[in-house]
Amino acid sequence: MKNKFAEAQKRLKLSNKDFAEFLGLKGINPSVTIIRWKTCQRIPHPTWMKVITEKTGVTPNDFYEAWYEEHKI
Repeated sequence: MKNKFAEAQKRLKLSNKDFAEFLGLKGINPSVTIIRWKTCQRIPHPTWMKVITEKTGVTPNDFYEAWYEEHKI
């Protein structure tokens, strides 16, 4: 299974930094947050899920499916 969040970033042709800005992420290093979401180390908070779905079409279920596939559960 492909990570639809990573595919959305690739489709938009954005770097991690630019993708974070596109989504409105703030903080010390929002690029790391993008990397963690793409590699299934973390799943976005529901507040961010809404923003991600609105801006990219990636649904919460897509994150969970990728996480389960990555962790072989």
